[in-house]
Amino acid sequence: MSVAIVGEAGGWKKDLFPDELIPDILEFVVETWKAFNKPCRLDHEVLISKAFTKKLQQEKNIQNKLPFQIRPEIETSDSPMGKDGRIDICFIFMGTTRENIYFAFECKRLRIPQQAPKKPVTNNSDYVGEQGMMCFVTGKYSSNVKHGGMIGYIMDGKTTSAITSVTKLINKKRSDLKLSLGSSLDASSIMAKHPNIKETRHNLLNRKEFTIHHVFLPV
Repeated sequence: MSVAIVGEAGGWKKDLFPDELIPDILEFVVETWKAFNKPCRLDHEVLISKAFTKKLQQEKNIQNKLPFQIRPEIETSDSPMGKDGRIDICFIFMGTTRENIYFAFECKRLRIPQQAPKKPVTNNSDYVGEQGMMCFVTGKYSSNVKHGGMIGYIMDGKTTSAITSVTKLINKKRSDLKLSLGSSLDASSIMAKHPNIKETRHNLLNRKEFTIHHVFLPV
């Protein structure tokens, strides 16, 4: 895998995360997952995310191309609403001295297997709810952040079913999620060749339009 950096640090705005680097992050996550030793299908997302972050760090150090530090479980204190949060996987931009320039991933399990004959637990409410997508809507993160990411670990490997199910709940929660007119869980506008990468667009009062990039990773 080869991930190229677009432009030079001197050409980036120091008060905003560089939009042109977001495709590099998404591609990097997807490709690194392919080489990652998959977890047990009953593991909790915290354990999965910590192990996956370590793999991301290793791959980034080998490639020596991405201008980020990658950290697990970062506590934030820069919320414009005074609502501190914890970022599951954080890509901290190294092209600035400011602490509030980063790309945050919230990580949740989807379709958690159960003992037969029980059906998998969708876990959609956690993915869409207060500790999932709503983290980006309720003001837990820096006002300088215009993009964020959700990672869905598809614990039974049935990605299409997970995406279909999550889409239904997102549409049901349109008002709470402050979805932009016409937006749903749509195909990615910047990663069209990856069907497991989607996006939602949100109208937030303090940040105008905010985009959540959804990466669905089958276990």
